[in-house]
Amino acid sequence: MSGIGLNGALFMGSQSLNAQRIAIETIGNNISNVNTPGYARQRANLVADVVVNQNGGESGTGASVSNVESLRSTLLDGLVQQSMGNQGFADDQASLSSTVQDALGEQLSSTSTGSSSSTASVQSSGAIQDAMSNFFSAFQNLASSPTDPTARQAVAQDGAALASGIQGAYQRLQQTQSGIAADASGITTQINQLSKSIASLNQQIKVVEASSGTTANDLRDTRIADTEKLSNLVNITATTQNDGTVSVALADSPSVLLVSGSNGGGAGATQSLSVSYNASAVVPLTVSGSTTGVLGTGVPSSGSLGSHLDVANNLIGSPGSSGDTGILGALDDVANQLRTQVNTQHGLGFDSNGNAGGVFFDGTGAADLAVDPAITKNPSLIAAGNGSGVLDGSNALALSQIQNQPAIIPAFQTLVSNLGTTVSTAQTSQTTQDQVTTQLQNQRDSVSGVSMDEEMTNLISFQQAYDASARFITTISNLYDTLINKTV
Repeated sequence: MSGIGLNGALFMGSQSLNAQRIAIETIGNNISNVNTPGYARQRANLVADVVVNQNGGESGTGASVSNVESLRSTLLDGLVQQSMGNQGFADDQASLSSTVQDALGEQLSSTSTGSSSSTASVQSSGAIQDAMSNFFSAFQNLASSPTDPTARQAVAQDGAALASGIQGAYQRLQQTQSGIAADASGITTQINQLSKSIASLNQQIKVVEASSGTTANDLRDTRIADTEKLSNLVNITATTQNDGTVSVALADSPSVLLVSGSNGGGAGATQSLSVSYNASAVVPLTVSGSTTGVLGTGVPSSGSLGSHLDVANNLIGSPGSSGDTGILGALDDVANQLRTQVNTQHGLGFDSNGNAGGVFFDGTGAADLAVDPAITKNPSLIAAGNGSGVLDGSNALALSQIQNQPAIIPAFQTLVSNLGTTVSTAQTSQTTQDQVTTQLQNQRDSVSGVSMDEEMTNLISFQQAYDASARFITTISNLYDTLINKTV
């Protein structure tokens, strides 16, 4: 190595001081952001400075910082982002399906008659099932006492209670669906805001990196954090462009671009999202892009927004007058079967006055099922007998046996059982997805997370190097003094 002289040595000491200072500042930034969500540990990379002389020799001029690197794994960042979309769907699916179960008001319960699991059974209970049981039991009691006004009044009252219970559940389910739609609208507002934020960060990153020649690590961290928040709300595909910006599109519909360069949330060449809700439509809840219009059924399919669509459109569904799907459709089916079969059998009997039975239930479905006002006002119109001249209870007995028809109580129990299975599956999926997301985040933290022990160790090392550089400069300064004094 060729000599660099006192001037070169003084410069080398100054370079070293500056390099150690940057490294110490980087560590300080890491420590300050140890609890900042989305922050990735940074590292100042030091390189040896070498000057090649004209005569072919080289001179070492110390060290400098080549760059401050953000310690990230693109693979793990991508996996975490994808997992966040699944997490958003699983979390909302568990919460919303449980809310739907509460709205229906019917529950599943496990019972066991012995120590062996083979003796365990699953039963369901709730206001509607209790009302069904009471209603058909009232007909059975009337069959034993067809002339008893109290027994007739009980049939009318229990029928009204059953109709009211079905109506109430139907209304609660539609109210829940409307609430889910309102919540979905709020989610699209968040999506549009995050899209604008990512677009703004794109612009800032592009300017900083173009003007300084360095990587805008902190801005990139913020952008990744916003992208993960966005992924939690809706499943997206994020693509890094050559200029450092990120483009974001819906994974289910790539033509719907949420962020492009510095445009986001409906600005410039991008789109904003919105929802529409129509309780009587075949598909009640839909998502639209600001330029593409209504997206395909079930799009988006993941994230919180995807879960809201699934629960509103598939689990709760649409009424029998339109799509006849989900719980609303099944509840309509039960109400219509109840009305049709009771009315048919009731019409075959005769009332207390020997007249043929009329309509017992009015309505067109679960939403307006009701006992006919004439029967409510005058229970003697209940057709309990067979019209043979003797007021018997044979038709009341036949009416009580309708409960065994597959389309009524068993169908409703199947509805409750299916909903219970949906809730249980959603809760299991949430637990599983929680574990997957946590594991991926832990793996990423092992690469990008700030370790206080490691930072403190590095801090001591760079502090000692800084002190040594300062002493080196002092020594070179003393040599200058000696040289000048001797010269004088």
